[in-house]
Amino acid sequence: MMKAGFHALLLFFAVVLHFSANAQGNALVKDLHNDWLVFDDGQYVPYGHSPGNVSTVYFKLDAALFPGMHLKVSSPARFSIFINGQLSNQSGTPLRLNIDSLAERHGSSLLQLAIHQRHIITDGLFTAVIASQTNPSFGETLKPNYSAFRDFAIIGILVMLVMIITIIKLNPKLASDYFSISKIFSMREAEDGPSKSRITNSINILFYAYSSLMLGYFLMIVYHFLPHEYPTALYFQPTTFWDAILEWGELSLIVLALFFGKIVMVYGLSYIFGMKEIGSVHFFNWVRLLVGVFGVLTVIVFFYFIMRGAREGFYDFLLHAIAWVFAGWMVLIILKLQRQLQHSMFHLFSYICATELIPFLITVKVLYY
Repeated sequence: MMKAGFHALLLFFAVVLHFSANAQGNALVKDLHNDWLVFDDGQYVPYGHSPGNVSTVYFKLDAALFPGMHLKVSSPARFSIFINGQLSNQSGTPLRLNIDSLAERHGSSLLQLAIHQRHIITDGLFTAVIASQTNPSFGETLKPNYSAFRDFAIIGILVMLVMIITIIKLNPKLASDYFSISKIFSMREAEDGPSKSRITNSINILFYAYSSLMLGYFLMIVYHFLPHEYPTALYFQPTTFWDAILEWGELSLIVLALFFGKIVMVYGLSYIFGMKEIGSVHFFNWVRLLVGVFGVLTVIVFFYFIMRGAREGFYDFLLHAIAWVFAGWMVLIILKLQRQLQHSMFHLFSYICATELIPFLITVKVLYY
């Protein structure tokens, strides 16, 4: 079983590297947000100068200035695009439109575009001219402030490095147990493992804090390069170094609160279901999964970012990897707990639905919709 677990993990990271090599990146040629106009009181005025809610924005695009490039439009909400007064597209997903084809279809290089939504959200609607990042003429990535965010990424990884070294120095045996990926797949729990220690043990609390910072850091970098159709990512788009530090702290506190919520849920429901002996095994293996698997993913995303990796497809894949990891975890924890119980599989499955499946569905809703 341990060997199978290692093979599964190696396969997972092979897929990660494959997506890293093949995901298509984009470079920003022109952000069209500053060109937005609204129709107010019989005239066009710059967006932001019009009072009240805005449902339609207008802008012009000269196709002759952007040969071989694309217009990208994305938003968490459904939108309609009108070009030269004609309905061109209606979509709830990101659109990437060839500008040359648009000019040919509408018989003019000067395109007058209007984007209509029930309510325009400034940070939600994204309009830009983009080109392939392999084109050497364009080196600016879709996410600005690379230098400030890079400083945050380096400082953040150093903070976590100091923290984990401190934890290892305080209790090297417990730390090695948490970081043992092989024990995630083991069907037997060690007699002196973390599940035998108190959940409020000072070292365990440090591990919860470290895991929260690590997950917050991982999500901060992934969110920074995601396409604009992910609503949650829009809340964590820092513009300065200190903004990034503050938002990392906020995100980590949210994760830490979820940690303590998980403690209450697992121990409470294991008692209600009459299986209180599995509460500690369940929870500590869940923490072990986060520390081990997402620790490796965090290292991967850090080095990819530092090497100026900015391909949306890679970060999008990492975000979806969260769902795949937790889906696999639900199967694994059923197998681990089944060996320690005298109850029926239906009884155990009901417990897993309450402690894992429902939180999993909520997580998917928050991360992807």
